[in-house]
This record gives sequence, C-alpha cells and structure tokens, in this order.
Amino acid sequence: MITMFLSSLFLQAVDPAQPDPEPIAAPVETAAADTFDADAALAGINAYLNSIDTMRARFLQISPNGAPIQGLLSMDRPGRLRFEYDDPSPITVIADGTTVAIEDSALETIDRAPIRATPLYWLLADEIDLAADAEVIDVVRELGFIYVTLQDPNDEMQGSVQFVFEEPSYILREWFVTDALGEMTRVIIQDQELGVNLSPRLFVIPEPENPRDSRRGRR
Repeated sequence: MITMFLSSLFLQAVDPAQPDPEPIAAPVETAAADTFDADAALAGINAYLNSIDTMRARFLQISPNGAPIQGLLSMDRPGRLRFEYDDPSPITVIADGTTVAIEDSALETIDRAPIRATPLYWLLADEIDLAADAEVIDVVRELGFIYVTLQDPNDEMQGSVQFVFEEPSYILREWFVTDALGEMTRVIIQDQELGVNLSPRLFVIPEPENPRDSRRGRR
C-alpha cells in the first residue's frame, strides 16, 4: 500500500548487506511536550515550507528493522519530487504534480497513487497549511527541534507522520512514518541545497512497455 508514504516500498528498497547505522533517537513522545506557542510554530513551519522553490538533498532512510539505505532527493514545489535510491536498490519514487509513482526497475513495474492520498501532499501542496490539510495530533518542542505529528482526517492514509523541524529556522530535518501496525520508518534529510536548477525530466513518470505493469494504488 503506497498511501502510507510508501511504507511497504521502504522495506523493499533496503539493502540488507549494508552495515547497521549508528544508534538513532526515537521520535518524541507527544505527552512530554513543553508549553510553547504551537500555533506560532506551525505558522513558521508553513511559511518555511511554502518558501521552498527547489531543493536537492541526500537522504538516509532507516527501515523498521534498522537497515539503512541512502539516496538523492530532488524537490520542485509545488507538486514535484523524486527519491532516487542508491545502487543496488532498483526503486525510484516520482511525484509529477498529481501522481506519485514507484518505479521498480528490477520487476519492471510502476505503482501509482494520487499525491493527495500520500503524506507527500503535506510537503508538495500549492499552499501548505498543516492545520488545515491534516489532523494535527501534537506539536512538541524538544532540545532545539519542533516535532509535528499528523494524521489524515479523511482516513485515506492509515497511521501517522511525525515531521521534525529545526528551531528557530524551521528547516525540515527528518520525519518518522508509523503505519497502522506500529512499524516505523525514519527518513533523515542531509546536505540540503535550496534554489538549485533541476531538470523537468527528473519528474516525468515513465510509461511501462506493458500497460499491465502499471498499477493504481488501492487502500
């Protein structure tokens, strides 16, 4: 199911031969929140996300079993994004403005879902307003970071997403995706470059030679 930020894909993308990552911190428990102006924090986060035009960064993804894999993230807001996993993973994730597709070059398949049916929408919308577009479960400030936990109010996406922003810049540093079974995937953003030139070709979803190999995501 790719509507939970492609959680099942993340498990497939991991290279089990890679070494274990350094110990990682668990996401903040929302019950331990300090008192602060959550509305002001959300407004600052919205403003920062809406200010992004283009971005290129490295990412480190850690699956529920602790296995890591890296890759290159390219974003052209609004609507377009690409996760290109390093070899030997055969996976590429592409958002073209309306659709998110998972291309598996080894299996020669492409799975698709509407952007609005994935948490990518909360990063790629024309005008980001997290409080309006999602159910905000909690906003927590902890050790110089702000943790924003979201769920889909329409139940198109099961589970939750916790985004982590640096304070006071509101730069997005990482996120945790927890599926309906409690399995957690972590994605860390590294070496961000903003305002870079990105080829439009990066965000073109290829058409499979065999139409049967293109599958629409279903809940």
